[in-house]
Amino acid sequence: MKYISILFFIFLWGCEQQASREGDILFESGDFEGAVKAYTEYLTLYPTDVKSLYNRGRAYEEMELYELSLKDFQSVLAEDEENLQANLSAGSYFYRKQDLANAQYHFDLAVQFHENSAQAQFLLARVQHKRGKKDEALSGYNKAIALDAELGEAYLYRGVLRTSMKQRRRACEDYRQAQALQVAEAEIQLKNFCN
Repeated sequence: MKYISILFFIFLWGCEQQASREGDILFESGDFEGAVKAYTEYLTLYPTDVKSLYNRGRAYEEMELYELSLKDFQSVLAEDEENLQANLSAGSYFYRKQDLANAQYHFDLAVQFHENSAQAQFLLARVQHKRGKKDEALSGYNKAIALDAELGEAYLYRGVLRTSMKQRRRACEDYRQAQALQVAEAEIQLKNFCN
């Protein structure tokens, strides 16, 4: 009897895990509506599962249902305030809305808990750049590039910042590096400022 109970538990656990795995498969295939349904099904059993909450938020984001995505990212952060991806996603939501204070709040948290994340450093620099904090932005772009020399957008925006700071030669170096890393906008900047 004990053996049958253990098998039944393993079977139920496997079925429950299947809904989360199914959501991952559907997300990867681009079926975001199907992924949302699978994650929601799983979350009825495990409402605080951080992975499924975040992935459902990402599926909502892909469907351009940004308010629903933010709700899921905030639920993740209620469970784990240090979650890098949820902070970056919530910050990006606020950045799109031009709510730079809330964007900076989330990117600051991401950097605080994950200072070696090039993406976190880059996104925080973008907010600081947009807020006119040139020195902080330059420092952030430098940190992002030091952490990931292949982060082409960091070179592009550092070049834009350097252009505004009248550092033409260094800006053009950044645009060339961004172009080498296949950042499309770099070519426009090169034509406009470096010929």
